[in-house]
Amino acid sequence: MTRPRFLVSPGALTETRIALTGTELHHLRVRRLRVGSQLIVSDGQGTQKLGTLVALNRNQALIHLEADEEPPRESPLRLVLAQAALKADRMDLVIEKATELGVSEVQVFTCERSLAQPSDERCARWQRIARSAAKQCQRSTVPLLTAPVPFDTVLTRAASLRILFWEGLGNQPTGRMIGQHRPSDALIMIGPEGGFTAGEVDRAAAQGFQLWSLGPRVLRAETAALTAVALCQFLWGDLH
Repeated sequence: MTRPRFLVSPGALTETRIALTGTELHHLRVRRLRVGSQLIVSDGQGTQKLGTLVALNRNQALIHLEADEEPPRESPLRLVLAQAALKADRMDLVIEKATELGVSEVQVFTCERSLAQPSDERCARWQRIARSAAKQCQRSTVPLLTAPVPFDTVLTRAASLRILFWEGLGNQPTGRMIGQHRPSDALIMIGPEGGFTAGEVDRAAAQGFQLWSLGPRVLRAETAALTAVALCQFLWGDLH
């Protein structure tokens, strides 16, 4: 049976007992857990423990932590999805599904054809979506959501493998991806609804990014993002 999962602040799992309050307490009540129920408590950074609910009142749920729980659901590939800001519902979808697919980080950026300008409120919403998705798919780590930056700032980020996916390549075969060395980490860039400009693609190539195609069809930005993530996890991660 899959045990319910709850998130706490980093460092909280060093204690033998912790209290759940706020949204996590509400989640526990929605799940209708009772004293004696077992659950998993995670700090969202890779550490998680088995716990037992020992007391519950209107203000808090007291959890006794029993043992470390193995985190088997994290990919060996540290995958950073650099995603151009999208309209609200589309970006929400990318954050949720990329979390389920095992990305380590989502770096939002703006570029010449960006139609959305992320607000602080929107960024906070993405954090909540990532936390919820991580719990739902039983991850031990919540992906890092990095504050939006300009396109050219992303080009300065280091990674063993850096790829920009661009529909302008047309039907260029992607079979060479299979022969790529197995990287420990990768950074992939996906454009906005209107795609990257030729100038942006040229600047990325000049900075050492590989240019790859996702096939002959022009995909929506959110479809391209999730296809690229799944492809990388299949080739070098844990979607075998």
